[in-house]
Amino acid sequence: MVARPPASEKARLEMADHINRGSMLRPSRQEVEERYAELVESNRVQLARLFGGRPRGEDYWAKRAQNFRPGVMDAPEVALLLSMAQAGDTWLDIGAGGGRYAIPLSEKVERVVAVEPSPAMRVQLEAAAAGAGRTNIEVVDMEWPSKPRDEAPEGDVSLMANVLYGAEDIGGFIAAAEAHTRRTCVVITHHRAPNSPVAEIWEALHGEPFAELPAQRELVALLGAMGRRYGVYPMPAPPAPEQPHGEVVEASLWMYHVEAGSKGAAELGRLIARRADPETGLVRMPVVRRHASVVAWPVER
Repeated sequence: MVARPPASEKARLEMADHINRGSMLRPSRQEVEERYAELVESNRVQLARLFGGRPRGEDYWAKRAQNFRPGVMDAPEVALLLSMAQAGDTWLDIGAGGGRYAIPLSEKVERVVAVEPSPAMRVQLEAAAAGAGRTNIEVVDMEWPSKPRDEAPEGDVSLMANVLYGAEDIGGFIAAAEAHTRRTCVVITHHRAPNSPVAEIWEALHGEPFAELPAQRELVALLGAMGRRYGVYPMPAPPAPEQPHGEVVEASLWMYHVEAGSKGAAELGRLIARRADPETGLVRMPVVRRHASVVAWPVER
């Protein structure tokens, strides 16, 4: 055997630096989960500090639940979801909202179990199911993951549409979904969380940068660290519409945490007015969430 010359100190340092740089691109599952939780906590702390905590028992979605019924918002993901569905399937829709995915899925699959903890959302979902004449949708009042976990429903496919951004225990959330899924887990996620504001408007209103929630990038990093065989299917981004100033302000109030008629709302109106077309008066806001994706992976026992 040929003896190798001892490595120089410079060579050892270069190799250590190379390994460290590589590990930054290959974080462990624990590292990703910890960073994910830090982002969620930072956002929660910021909003509590600036605006106070949410009153106990308050339904966060009460004022906006009607926006999540089928047909109200664009849902380009539906066609891809339907291509994944099989006639005899049971789909577990975790965080089903007002039914914008549960209703079209119920037209193809045998059964949809819609898990939704918000009372306002369940009202919209049940009304949408009744209006569509769908009797194969079971609505379950449950926080996910349920405790104990063995009480949670099961399905051939689990769908988690725009519900992971604020998951404090992202690993536990996904593990529970996989444990109750027989074939495929599917996530719909934007490249930025839906509550992400226009950065300069937020800072002008509140005097500090917005603490962003984790979104698609962090989810994909976690799935990679978990060793999952995932696929990412990007959806076309709808163009930013031109809208009357008043409509833009009204639709933006929740995102900037200001109440209608308040000084904050007046200031928000002034900041948005700067973006109005001088001839038409219409406003085209910047596209903050440039694209959404469907992320799917098989459940392997």
